[in-house]
Amino acid sequence: QTRDVFRAALPVDDATWARGRGWALSVGLIALPYYQSTNPVLAGISRRAIDEALADLKHAA
Repeated sequence: QTRDVFRAALPVDDATWARGRGWALSVGLIALPYYQSTNPVLAGISRRAIDEALADLKHAA
């Protein structure tokens, strides 16, 4: 998986990766309702950030 290769190339520990995942989830959750009816492109990006953060969490478990 591409994400595994990307992560292996970075000098970060598990806690740093988890904080990054939390940040992406937080930004996505805040932005999605804000942009949902006014900017469908940013709403889509927000939805993708949420989906990817949750998928990464499941993959890590």
